[in-house]
Amino acid sequence: MRGQQRFTALRSQALRVLDRVPPLRRTLSELARIEVMDRSLALGAQALLALIPMLIVLGAFMPAAWGDGVLLQIRDTIGVREDVMEPLREMAVQRPVSATEVGLVGLLVSLVSASSFSRALQRMYARAWGLPTTGGVQALRGSFVWLIGWLLMLQVTALLMRSVSGIPLTGLVRTTIQFAANTVVWWWTSRLLLGGRVSWQRLLPGALLSGLLIVGLTRASSLFMPRFARANLEQFGPLGVVFSIGSWLVVFGGVLVVAAVVGRQIGEWWLPEQGRPQPG
Repeated sequence: MRGQQRFTALRSQALRVLDRVPPLRRTLSELARIEVMDRSLALGAQALLALIPMLIVLGAFMPAAWGDGVLLQIRDTIGVREDVMEPLREMAVQRPVSATEVGLVGLLVSLVSASSFSRALQRMYARAWGLPTTGGVQALRGSFVWLIGWLLMLQVTALLMRSVSGIPLTGLVRTTIQFAANTVVWWWTSRLLLGGRVSWQRLLPGALLSGLLIVGLTRASSLFMPRFARANLEQFGPLGVVFSIGSWLVVFGGVLVVAAVVGRQIGEWWLPEQGRPQPG
């Protein structure tokens, strides 16, 4: 009974504090409305289901440099060591299957699976901005355009990362490149997947916050992910690597959700009368 009374008192105090800071209360209310935990889990699961088929297709149909570039960015972003990524590298770079073995049906299935993450992103951004979800040909076209743009961004970013090796302040330059690349790609992503219903200006705060949080997540991951991934690899084999990456992707999904919700609040404060979201 005493514990319940203490909890009720703390809850009342917290509500009084939130009443004095309306933007904070509104942001927390929006995070509760969008169901941030459920959205994070959904994005993480869809990203994991999209990753494996995409690597197989890259290994079968694309030059080895493409798969190598994608894995390099995944490794650097997640913060794991090269040997931990070897099971995935065998799929993407060492070509265990040929294009004939994958076949046209396998290619189509892999592309549809890979686009599932972008469709989950569409639903998340639409819910964050209180807009109806688009469907049909427009949504499908946006998913595939986003997938191609994302792959190109990974290749360009990997090339830039390799080109600055050995120069002074390499770490700072790479961090700047990573922040700029993520800001641009998630700015474009939100605009594309929302179907142009929200102005570029309103989407900029969320894009900047996405870039900042992803860089922070990458730095934090470099501290705990190597040991976590190594332990899972030794205990479960290649399946442990998939489990480690899946866990990281759930956190990554949470970062995108928080950035979208908080970015909307900042955008509406920044431009209260301009570029309001269009429902249709």
